[in-house]
Amino acid sequence: MKRGAAILIPLFSTRSAGDLGRGEIAGLYPMAELALAMGHRMIQLLPVDETAPGETSPYSAMSVLAIDPLYIAAAALPGVGPAAIARARETAGPGDPPDPIRLRAARLDLLRRSFNHFQARASDRDRADLDAFVHAERDWLPDYALFRALKERLRWAPWESWPDGLAARDPRAIASAARDLSGEIAYYSYVQYVAWRQWRAMRQALAARGVTLGGDLAFSPCRESAEVWANQSMFDLTRTVGAPPDAFSAVGQRWGLPMPAWEAMRRGGFRLIRTRTRRARQLFDLLRIDHVVGLYRTYGFGAEPEAPGDFDPPDPPAQLAQGEEILRVIRAEAGAMELLAEDLGVIPPFVRRSLAALELPGYKVMRWEREWDETGQPFIPPARYPGLSVAATGTHDTETIVEWWRATPADERAAFVAMLGAAAGLDAAAPELDDRAILAILDSLYQAGSCLAIVPIQDLFGWDARVNVPGTVDAGNWKWRFPFPLEHAAENPALAARVRAIRAIAGRSGRG
Repeated sequence: MKRGAAILIPLFSTRSAGDLGRGEIAGLYPMAELALAMGHRMIQLLPVDETAPGETSPYSAMSVLAIDPLYIAAAALPGVGPAAIARARETAGPGDPPDPIRLRAARLDLLRRSFNHFQARASDRDRADLDAFVHAERDWLPDYALFRALKERLRWAPWESWPDGLAARDPRAIASAARDLSGEIAYYSYVQYVAWRQWRAMRQALAARGVTLGGDLAFSPCRESAEVWANQSMFDLTRTVGAPPDAFSAVGQRWGLPMPAWEAMRRGGFRLIRTRTRRARQLFDLLRIDHVVGLYRTYGFGAEPEAPGDFDPPDPPAQLAQGEEILRVIRAEAGAMELLAEDLGVIPPFVRRSLAALELPGYKVMRWEREWDETGQPFIPPARYPGLSVAATGTHDTETIVEWWRATPADERAAFVAMLGAAAGLDAAAPELDDRAILAILDSLYQAGSCLAIVPIQDLFGWDARVNVPGTVDAGNWKWRFPFPLEHAAENPALAARVRAIRAIAGRSGRG
């Protein structure tokens, strides 16, 4: 992997002048312009998968194959004029971002208008293009579109409560529903077609500017998803996925995701994983494999709320074999797309050895990289990070670097300052990180031996706005947005000065 640097920002966090109050595909272009000004040629995103109404976490998707319609740029919709967009803004209402239920309703109304326009006025060429898209995505699109249509028809009832024939996917019931809902299936197929056209055009525009996109392969769809409904034999629905006890939770985390039935997936040639990887390859130049340790050993919980979880497979030899088998499947389908392994949390040594053998870079989060077996547990200088790694100040699940400093004990701060060296000029007793201190930290990180540096955009500017607090259901999670339209970033003198400083850091480190 070529030495470089990426800016981590969720797509929903971008802000462009024309959006409806939440990040859109169109916002990637001004984000790319800002990245280039900072000497960065990659934007790392979180999953862009479709979530259910009211769900804000991109890691609890109603479909891990469909692009969320909330990301479709309203201003670029065929058949939708300024008056309709103005009404949509009123429907979405106030708030930053607006209420997700109202925003979704406003967006889907615009998409319905665009679909009706397409049906009435589309050229033969556009109709053929839509047909080609539907055919190309036949591995997942028909199931997804029918699932979405049934969800609306049955008032969002859990699919397990649907009439028996539909819940169990009896072929006759499915065929009958597909005939009955053909118009709605065509609509949801059109929505994904529009999302794909916008994404494809944006990716081409970014490539022309020399900017690449990083995506995120979420570990699993949620239970109420098109993929679980369509592939029930591939999941053990009596168990749910989570994480073992760690620094984030003393009792482990219950994520509520359905437990993969790994033997059934293996017998099926890991078909769903292959489809997901091929889909990601259409959208991204690089793919972060979330919770990679879960591919080796999945921590699962049963129905008893107080009972501890356990691993599947239970023993290390089987875990090693399974993880490497799945990762080879992903690599085979990835083609030219680069792969990263998110290996944070409780990771057994054999997993990290395996990732190294497979030449998959894992993460080195600056605040966690220490000589844990040495006296004083000194921090490891980023310059010593191996080339096969990703250097980071944090992730979407951590507090920002300024928040971390604020909450860190004095002795730990002193050890961190000692790692940076006297030339950095940090004062361990300072209650806050000033601009000079933040730039010194970034300079040290960018000098890392790691092939890639990925930094949350908040850490680049010294902001303390957090994206997510793991293990919590908080009204503020997954809602942070860039403070002003990205198109106007150059007009802010303080931000412009920081942009120049970061560009210099990227250039000195050979990442620009």
